[in-house]
Amino acid sequence: MKRTKTMFAVPALVCVLTSWAAVSPGGARLDGPVPGFKAVERTAAGERPDDAVLARPVALAFDGKEILVADAQECAIKVFAEDGSFLRSIGRKGAGPGEFSFPSGVCVSGGRIFVADKFNFRVQILDREGKPEGGFRLDFPPDKIYALGEGTILVTSNPSGRPIRENMLRLFDPSGALLWEGLASRSFGDPVYDTFRNMFLVCPDGSDGFFIVYRSEERAVLRFGPKGDALGGVPVDERYAFKPVRLPFKGPTKVLLGFCWASAFDRGRLYLLEPEAVDGRDLGPGRRVSVFGRDGRMQAVIDLPRRIHRFTVDGDRIYALDEEGELGVFEVAR
Repeated sequence: MKRTKTMFAVPALVCVLTSWAAVSPGGARLDGPVPGFKAVERTAAGERPDDAVLARPVALAFDGKEILVADAQECAIKVFAEDGSFLRSIGRKGAGPGEFSFPSGVCVSGGRIFVADKFNFRVQILDREGKPEGGFRLDFPPDKIYALGEGTILVTSNPSGRPIRENMLRLFDPSGALLWEGLASRSFGDPVYDTFRNMFLVCPDGSDGFFIVYRSEERAVLRFGPKGDALGGVPVDERYAFKPVRLPFKGPTKVLLGFCWASAFDRGRLYLLEPEAVDGRDLGPGRRVSVFGRDGRMQAVIDLPRRIHRFTVDGDRIYALDEEGELGVFEVAR
């Protein structure tokens, strides 16, 4: 059956994201142009079955062979080949083994699929074809999930909105044993403002640990080791600028400094998706990805043919979900 256009509405976030610090590691200002590249779409053409349609894709991962997309509305993990052609759908709505209730994150570790099964308060483990292989219960609704090597799973959560400090990161072994927790939420006195200020992105660096990118206000990327040990912040090149947005809150006007809409890490480089203005007021997903080294110095910018909402990188390939929930495969033309 011919695939119809997916109507996936991306919330208009009137306050998002951050910018990297304005100095090099030595403290000098960084000026001048950086190399620019364009990405060309390589998505396989042709008709797709109904199962391939993405209703509300909220996370994606690439394991070197296949693209896995968590579709929260369909309560399924949709699996695609490297060229974007559809392979299979895993799971259905429910609370039993192999069933999901708002799957919000997905990753692959040790050849197995790990799913953050949000409203079932658990992590499910499946084989590559979708056969249940266990999992573990949680006392919080998981949001995103990432593999650090093959022995550690990083699970994120969102703060409840209460004016208390709540840990938003937890490390587990594959059996569900808690290894570490940290990254406490912050309170600034306004629950809505707090929600935006606590938004963050995770960039796994394999067995070497992970990076945390706050989506607003913060001007440094945080580094953590594989056991959750804090390794400090990385200042970011000032050529990647803040994007201020006025927040329509009651009382005095608040301005949030926007940073990035989505991020990824690959082969020692950090990729940040710049947000763009929507209707001249809000910030939304953008078309430009800025590339940084581990020292925060900008190395290149990549322009995409359309706005993207989430993405992952593998060499010169960018696997992305656009603002309407369509999966795209892009290749950087050098």
